[in-house]
Amino acid sequence: MTTKGKRILIIDDDTDFITATRTILAGAGYEVADCTRAVEALARVREFAPDLIVLDVMMETGTAGFHVSYEVRKDPHFAKTPILMVTAIHQTTPLRFSPETDGEYLPVQKLLDKPVPADVLLQEVAHLLESA
Repeated sequence: MTTKGKRILIIDDDTDFITATRTILAGAGYEVADCTRAVEALARVREFAPDLIVLDVMMETGTAGFHVSYEVRKDPHFAKTPILMVTAIHQTTPLRFSPETDGEYLPVQKLLDKPVPADVLLQEVAHLLESA
């Protein structure tokens, strides 16, 4: 699959994560934008029109990313946009989530734990874009 023209939006409050992830994705040929605040995420999604979203959970609140995913899914233009949730929630809380077991409450295609090796990130992004 070609990465040319594929747009990825990173929504995360960790600027170091954004920088590292942007470097990996841009190096693979993707067009990358970012947003650091969940409260601005839906507007950024509508403005950038990504082909895929990389989304954190814990931003302004411990569950902000979940709310962002719900809002994205409500928008008919982005209801089918793949969401790759990349989070440290499993390391910092006893909560456990998975799109396979919690799909009704977790409307994302894949959840990866931080830190994510570059090759795994690129593989998951490519897979989700191909499946979209």
